[in-house]
Amino acid sequence: MLPLLLPTTSLLVLLSWLGQSTLLLGAGWLLYYLVLRRERCFGYNRRFLLLVPWLALGLPPLLTLGAPWFMRGWAVWSGTLGGGMLLPGGLLPTVRILAVPGPGATAVAANALAWLPTLYGAVALGLLLRLGGQALHLWLGTRHWPRQPRPGYTLVFSGGRRPISSFGRWIFWDETAGLAPAEAAAILAHEVAHVRQRHTRTRLLLEVARALLWASPFVHLYPRALECTHEFLADAAALGATPATPGNPTGPYAALLARLALGQFQPDLPLAHSFTQSLTLTRIRMLTSYAPTPRWKRWLALPLSAALLFTMACEKAAELPPPPPPTLSASATLAPPPPPLPAYNQVQQMPEYEGGPKQLLADIAALIKYPEVARAEKLEGRVFVGFIVAADGSLQAVQVRKGIDTSITYPDSQGQPARANITTPAAQALNEAALNAVRNLPGRWTPGREKGKAVAVQYTIPITFAL
Repeated sequence: MLPLLLPTTSLLVLLSWLGQSTLLLGAGWLLYYLVLRRERCFGYNRRFLLLVPWLALGLPPLLTLGAPWFMRGWAVWSGTLGGGMLLPGGLLPTVRILAVPGPGATAVAANALAWLPTLYGAVALGLLLRLGGQALHLWLGTRHWPRQPRPGYTLVFSGGRRPISSFGRWIFWDETAGLAPAEAAAILAHEVAHVRQRHTRTRLLLEVARALLWASPFVHLYPRALECTHEFLADAAALGATPATPGNPTGPYAALLARLALGQFQPDLPLAHSFTQSLTLTRIRMLTSYAPTPRWKRWLALPLSAALLFTMACEKAAELPPPPPPTLSASATLAPPPPPLPAYNQVQQMPEYEGGPKQLLADIAALIKYPEVARAEKLEGRVFVGFIVAADGSLQAVQVRKGIDTSITYPDSQGQPARANITTPAAQALNEAALNAVRNLPGRWTPGREKGKAVAVQYTIPITFAL
C-alpha cells in the first residue's frame, strides 16, 4: 500500500472556498426569494443581489486570514484567555492519507485531482472571455449605425435590426416600431432610466462574479432576479413620465407593456436591457402594487448575515477538539511530569517550515504508511498531533492530542448501559503512524517571533486516514 496526500493543498483551499461561497449564496437567495422578492424596495433589492455574490466571492478568504485573530478575540471575550495565559495551539491544514491499490491508481488519482483547480480556473476564464466577446460583438455590430447624442445618453437608430433596448450609455431605438408619441416617450423614459441608473454596470459586475463562482448552483439564479429588478426600477421611472388617467394612473403604461410584449418577437439580447421582456405579468403586478415594504424585511439581512459569518468564523475552531485529559502511569504518580513549555498560538511572525506549508504536508504524507492492521479492519479516522516549535527551531512536546478510538456500550454494575472509549490495536497503529511522522520530519523550522524575539509557538495538525 502506498500513502497518498489527497487532495492537494490548492484543491482543499478551492473546495473550502467553494463550499463557503455556496453557503452564502444559498442563504442570500433564500432570504431574497422568501422575504424580498415581492416587495417594492427595488433599489434595496438591486444592491442586495449584487452584493451577495461578491461577498460570497471575497469573504471566505478574508475569514480564513482573520480566523486566528477571531479565535484569540473570542477567547479573550469568553474569559478563556486572560492573566497572561496563552492559547492552546494553532491548527494547520489537514493531511489526508489514503490507502490506494497500487502505484498506477495513485498516479492517476493524484494527477486528476491536481488538475481540478486548473480546470476550474480555465472554465472561469472561458466564461469571462465569453462575456467580453458578447460586449465586443455588440460594439462591432452597431458601431456604424446612425447616432444622436443627447444629454446623458446616445440614441442609436437600429432601423428594425434590433428591438428597443439599452446597453451602457447607448439606447438602441427602432424607429420602425410605429409607436404613438406618448408611447415612444414612455418607452424612452424607461430606457433612459436604465442608462442613468447604470444598470449595465451592475449587470456586468454580477456576470463577472457569476463566472468566477460558476460551480455554485445558486449564483446562476441571481442574474435573472437582477434583470427583473432593473425592469421594475425602469418601469417606476417611466410611470412618472407617463400622463396618468384619472382613477387609473398605471393603466396606459400597463396596457402598453402588454401590447408590446405580446405583439413582438422576443429575441435573445445578451447583456442588453430590452423593453419587451417576458416579464409582463410580473411588471404589471408591481406597477399596480402600492403596499409599502415593512422595514423589518430590509433589516432582516443584518442579523442573518452576522449569524452566518459567526458560524463560518467558528468553523475552524470547532474542528479542534479539546485535548483529552493526560493519563498517568503508576510510576508517574510519584513524580508528576514537568509543566508544558509555554507557547503562543499567534505571533507577529509565525514559524516557517523549510520549503513552506506544501512541503510540510508532503513530508508528513511521505513518512506515513497506512498500517496494514488498520487497513484489514477497514478502520478510518482523524488524528490530531500537537507540537511546539521552540525558540531555537526544534520540535518539542510532540504528542497525540486527540487520537482514534472506539466507543463501546456495556452494562454497568447496576445493569444500566454505560459507554467507554477504548483504543484498539488498529487505532493505536494509526495514532502511532501519525505521531512518528511528525516526530521524524526532515525539514528544519524557522522559529516564530513576537516583538522581534524568538518565541515558542504551538501547532496542531490533523491527519486523516481514509480507505
